[in-house]
Amino acid sequence: MKLANLVGNSAIMQQLFEKLRRAAASDATVLIQGETGTGKEASALAIHECSRRAQGPFIVVDCGSIPGQLLESELFGYERGAFTGAVTQRTGSLEAADGGTLFLDEIGELSLDLQPKILRALEERKVKRIGSNDYLPFDARVIAATNRSLRGEVAAKRFRADLYYRLAVVSIKLPPLRERMEDLPELIDEVLARLGVLDADLAKPLRSQVFVQMLTRYSWPGNVRQLRNYLERCLALGEFVAPPGMDTSLPPPPEIVLSVAIDQPLRVARDEWNAMFEQRYLEALLARHGNNVSAAARAAGVNRAHFYRLLWKHGLRDAQSDSADES
Repeated sequence: MKLANLVGNSAIMQQLFEKLRRAAASDATVLIQGETGTGKEASALAIHECSRRAQGPFIVVDCGSIPGQLLESELFGYERGAFTGAVTQRTGSLEAADGGTLFLDEIGELSLDLQPKILRALEERKVKRIGSNDYLPFDARVIAATNRSLRGEVAAKRFRADLYYRLAVVSIKLPPLRERMEDLPELIDEVLARLGVLDADLAKPLRSQVFVQMLTRYSWPGNVRQLRNYLERCLALGEFVAPPGMDTSLPPPPEIVLSVAIDQPLRVARDEWNAMFEQRYLEALLARHGNNVSAAARAAGVNRAHFYRLLWKHGLRDAQSDSADES
């Protein structure tokens, strides 16, 4: 399933998609938090594209990459002659996003002296350019994002509590890739499609079950961004090797290898085949999801109770202990 540039069929992503759609239905300020590379800008874009402002501008300001002395003029704009070098009037991002959405990435990097000015603009829905005495109204939906814990920043007095609460009217937490490994095949296909090589021969090794299973054994600290960069590297160099830092001492996940017994009646051979396939499938799925039964059941498309019964049937779980786990 896809929402804007976000991809995923896992239960955790379906819940995220639903929350993004609900957030898009209003103009409330949204705070998106998550680790680096989890898709914060893509989530903000999804909210924008699902909202009534979809036809308006979507403007991104990276608060972490712009020096503090320049960020104020980037956000608020300035009048001609406001300072040395201001030879023309400039419209700030808050004004430019009128009718659309302003995405403030890395909001946790805002300096303490700029934070009250942002708060005033959000509260009054007005902006004053540097060098001007007049306030101009603006109509932009503001979405902020950070990979920091803003609650922790507030406790450390590096971020204003009033600005935090003004931003976090709707708070959304993005899951890291390691918590949704069942989405790897879709994510790989999405990256390859964007690169225009989805059906190319050189991409086939990247889509194989063995390769995908290998990738599930890595924690992906850089999340989806790291996965994308890794796949591009594999394509560029023609090397389909484990990501740097992955523990290659672990045994590989079990592969599903079945043989046909043609010396038996069809019905008997078919029943044995089905039983063997079912057991190998369950073993491989559990290995892929780190023995997380709930995640494996979601990936198999069955409810957890039925999945447990299959495990008991093939001796892969103890019924008594699993009943205790469920209670």
